[in-house]
Amino acid sequence: MPRAIAVHGGAGNIPESLRPEHNEGIRLAREAGRRVLLEGGSALDAVIAAVIVLEDLPAFNAGYGAVLNAEGYIELDAGLMDGSTLDIGAVAAVQGIRNPILLCRYVLTGPHILFAKEDAARLAAAAGIEQVDPRSLITPRRLEQWLAGQRSLRVDSGAPSSPLSAQGETHPPADTVGAVALDAAGNLAAATSTGGINGKAPGRIGDSPLPGGGFYADNLVGACSTTGWGESLARTLTARRAIEGLERGLTPAQAARAAIDLLGQRIAGGEGGLILLDRHGRFGAAFNSQRMTHAWWSEVDGEGVVA
Repeated sequence: MPRAIAVHGGAGNIPESLRPEHNEGIRLAREAGRRVLLEGGSALDAVIAAVIVLEDLPAFNAGYGAVLNAEGYIELDAGLMDGSTLDIGAVAAVQGIRNPILLCRYVLTGPHILFAKEDAARLAAAAGIEQVDPRSLITPRRLEQWLAGQRSLRVDSGAPSSPLSAQGETHPPADTVGAVALDAAGNLAAATSTGGINGKAPGRIGDSPLPGGGFYADNLVGACSTTGWGESLARTLTARRAIEGLERGLTPAQAARAAIDLLGQRIAGGEGGLILLDRHGRFGAAFNSQRMTHAWWSEVDGEGVVA
């Protein structure tokens, strides 16, 4: 069975100043996942390895360097799916966990699929997953954004007043990260991790930890990870729509394009992107934002980087 890995670092108006960091980071993540596959590792281990790289890099909106919410702290969402069993592990609105994808891996081994907030943190303690001072995840760039009052107008949170004030940023950078992989045994996996929307309401959860919205994997069909405005991706179940396109006989490129076109048609201002692998190791990607940082390697389709 051909092996393949694809990663993304988010869709949106990625600033020119960050493009070199996005380019380098997405290459490092792809290589981390490829290395796992070439050494005989599983698709699940490959997507986790790739996402950890991106969660640790401050250029991306996941783990260290995630955006701050309206009250000035970080809440992280992530999801993981094993295409061989359809097992899911997801966490939402967690604090003080640098690599939430590792907590997803632990959740995936149990009977439930999604834990949130303090209950997820208790699971992390039980699993021996490192927890850090939440303030240590805040980068100077994100703090500067927060203090400048940059926030999305998409969510009318009703949150108490804060230093944030709406400034018309209707399409904020959505540098969520994700990965999909196919291993030599024919197993597929998908992972997504994010800090959400800058200035979001506390407790707001987007598509990233929601199966079908932010990620999906099924050995019989393919694997998908999405990025963008989470409320729109969740409403249209964009990841599952892309998988359904493969089920209808579309190529990965066609299925990706159809899912993103539907997003834009059905949701006013619906913006996002996705990466997609089919069960044969073929790659596809599509987005309707200005950019989507992504990279892929496939023993069928070769390799590439778009940053």
